Amino acid sequence: MVCIGMDDTRPGKGHNEEADKDKIIRGIREVQHALLNTPSGSHNLIIYSDIRVLRMMYPDYIMSLLDNNEIVLFLTYYDHPSTLKQILLNGQNKRANLIDIERYIQNGSLVIVDSLKSHFNSESHHQIINNGDKLNFLSLIRILLNHGIKSSRNGITIFSDMGSFFHRDPFHDHNHSNNSIDILDKIMEYERSIPTRYKELELKKFCVYHQNDYELHFKSTRQKAQLLDWHDRSIMVMDGAKKNDNDI
Repeated sequence: MVCIGMDDTRPGKGHNEEADKDKIIRGIREVQHALLNTPSGSHNLIIYSDIRVLRMMYPDYIMSLLDNNEIVLFLTYYDHPSTLKQILLNGQNKRANLIDIERYIQNGSLVIVDSLKSHFNSESHHQIINNGDKLNFLSLIRILLNHGIKSSRNGITIFSDMGSFFHRDPFHDHNHSNNSIDILDKIMEYERSIPTRYKELELKKFCVYHQNDYELHFKSTRQKAQLLDWHDRSIMVMDGAKKNDNDI
């Protein structure tokens, strides 16, 4: 497990701005190192305290996967798919350019979809992928797996922002009594639906949680421990000021 306290990486009173920036960069580099050392076929957990920190964590890693002839599926929630594409273009090392990103999208190496539409479209239960086609989520996974086999890819990595599980249908959900147990069941069902291996192709999964969702819906130490147990590895970039465990 990699655990970075945001109290050590965010600006504070009396701190030099350049020194604060250096602390943030050093923290992000620790996370990036952990990402680069994530083994194939693993099921991983990322908890982040600030969307700006998350945006700094993954661009270089995703580009390294694409450069390594892998497929990347990103189910985004707090960032629009178009925003995520721009974030990749603005990675810290400026490795990506628009031509590269568009090429990866066109050849099926990079697939970015709206997580909410992917899982909880109340009308069709379909998702819209890059070219506008609608596909069931598991059907998309099968298509990517078959595409990966036929095109001799080295693997598939899935980033799934889990925010959609906590905020779906806010105006149409009449059952406002949904509790953490219901959410745990839905998340477990989702995570079990994705294989870790298909023929000779391995899948690497990252389940991404905003700390506010994590703290609000996994309220007890037992529930948090259960979430950790579901995953092989955990990367936690946490703001200690937000923590509010209610032990059972």
